[in-house]
Amino acid sequence: EVWSWTGDGPAYASPMVTELEGVRQIVTVTQERVVGVNADTGELLWERPFVSRSTNNSITPIVTDDEIIVTGHNLGVTRFHPRLTNGTWSTETRWETDEVSMFMSNPVLVDETLYGLSHLRAGQFFAIDVASGATLWRTEGREATNSAVVMADDLLFLLNDDGDLVVSRTDRSGFTQLARYEVSESATWAQPAITGNRIFVKDEAHVTLWTVD
Repeated sequence: EVWSWTGDGPAYASPMVTELEGVRQIVTVTQERVVGVNADTGELLWERPFVSRSTNNSITPIVTDDEIIVTGHNLGVTRFHPRLTNGTWSTETRWETDEVSMFMSNPVLVDETLYGLSHLRAGQFFAIDVASGATLWRTEGREATNSAVVMADDLLFLLNDDGDLVVSRTDRSGFTQLARYEVSESATWAQPAITGNRIFVKDEAHVTLWTVD
């Protein structure tokens, strides 16, 4: 063991390794906060409160332009900047919104737009401008409990937990569904894997290969 950090227990979110203010660090969500830990020593560099109301919070932080975007169940979306001043770390909030919020559905960042599925209104696909935090559009709702979102080319592949695969464009002006396929008869929880025109889908019992023309 090289080092360990013994803070509060982690959430299900995956840690991200990045460099902020010239320091290589691990950014991750715990049960009570978001933290930055020195990747070489394990030293806690900075932290900010982020108490999830669900132990199932599994949204991985997004790092963009030396800033962090985080979200969680009933926590909205926040963008903040970890800053090092005279040897002391702090975090500065850039924007916050409660118009969308995510639960077990990791969003994707495409240029200056965040796309994903909000758990509000029983599941809404959405787009957010990451510079301002403004919501660009939301669908009516009742889309899915969760959706695994993958970008390929200029398309979004949204694999809903009911086994439907939705294909849409990365469009800041509105949601454009190009196709919808039923790819599983049982629940799908894992990210689809896309290579060329092949899509690998894992459901509760199988891995299935689909090809798209």
